[in-house]
Amino acid sequence: MREIAEAFEMASTLPGVNVLPEEYVRLLGYPRGWILEGRARELADWARDWYAKDGRPWFYARQAENFEIAGDSFLIDRVPFTSKRLRNMLRQAEAHSVILVAVGAGPEAEEESHRRWLDEKPDEYFFLESYASAVVEHLAATTGARLCDWAEQHDMAVLPHYSPGFSEWDIAEQSRLLELTMRTRKEPFPSRVEVFDSGMLRPKKTLFAVFGLTRHSEGLRRLTELAPCENCSYGPCHFRRGPDEGH
Repeated sequence: MREIAEAFEMASTLPGVNVLPEEYVRLLGYPRGWILEGRARELADWARDWYAKDGRPWFYARQAENFEIAGDSFLIDRVPFTSKRLRNMLRQAEAHSVILVAVGAGPEAEEESHRRWLDEKPDEYFFLESYASAVVEHLAATTGARLCDWAEQHDMAVLPHYSPGFSEWDIAEQSRLLELTMRTRKEPFPSRVEVFDSGMLRPKKTLFAVFGLTRHSEGLRRLTELAPCENCSYGPCHFRRGPDEGH
């Protein structure tokens, strides 16, 4: 069992996000490099402007107080989880701790897109739904960049995030991860979130994830599939490492 004497915690509602246009275009279903024009451009601009004015994105992150790999499971703050893929990734990288992260686009976009659907405006519904999804991806990437910055200053490295519903992690464990993540210390949790028996979250544009933390950053050079920057879509990150670079 690895105990953390002084673990960090961050939480914030954000005044705005800057979703990369190429990420939004991808989530709309267009091929790479596609340039929006005409009605599609009008709808995309409308969704972005609406969210900038009325959206309420947020994030929360805290380092677990203790972490242990035990047999086929791993325990976070003594709560057991079963994901063979994540367990192997954490073990291979010699992770000594994990960071629990939650991000959300907020309920406002979901409520507005629902209103647009009821008003028989499926185009507005689709573009706003897609933009909220892009916000969640952006928040996960930028939170990862924040964690990389913090870890860099403490001679550590952060592994790629993993969530219930990913390969080899049963989405049924979503409720357990939600309950654990919401055990805040000094910071209040930024948003109300619920989970259904199916594992689906409400608001649905919400993500809960685990980031592994290791002091053996030099080992990530040999474990190319674990190198955080190889799997990170956040292009503007100031902490990005190339394939041959260490921490």
